[in-house]
Formats: sequence, structure tokens, C-alpha cells
Amino acid sequence: MLVKAARNNLVSGLMPQVIEGGIISLQYADDTLLFLENNIEKANNLKWLLLCYEQMTGMKINYDKSDLLNIGIDEDRINEFVRVFCCKTGDFST
Repeated sequence: MLVKAARNNLVSGLMPQVIEGGIISLQYADDTLLFLENNIEKANNLKWLLLCYEQMTGMKINYDKSDLLNIGIDEDRINEFVRVFCCKTGDFST
């Protein structure tokens, strides 16, 4: 779903100049890292895809255990993303 969404420019991850659509996700064991450019519209699209995933699989994403990490984004903008994903902010030190 993520690759197809990236091909249709609904979401885009990091380094789109290297990989078409950018790097959107990395998975290890039961952890998933999602990457997204600084774009609220595309963040809303990603949230919609995550809701679709929940509906299709019957599994639930635990946003209470999820952290939003950022690189070089001001606090007001971070708060916009937090509202979209209903999660807390984190940092790279923990």
C-alpha cells in the first residue's frame, strides 16, 4: 500500500532523489519506522492508509506507544503532525 501510495504521490518519504517515492518504511521484528516529508497533506494521507490497514487486518496501531521524531522542524509544525497521528513526540536520545 505504501509503495503504491508513493507512486501516486499521496505520500513521500526520505531521499526521493535516490528511490522513487523515497524511503517510507523500515521494519525490524515487530517494530516499524515510517518516514514522511514535512507535508501535512501527505501526513493525512498516511494516517488514512494506516486506518485502512487497521480495517483490512483487524489489527490496531497503538499510537500511545508511538513516538513522532523529527529533524529540523519547528515546534508549531511538530504539533500539527502530533494532532494528525495522535501520538507523543520523542527524541533520538532515548
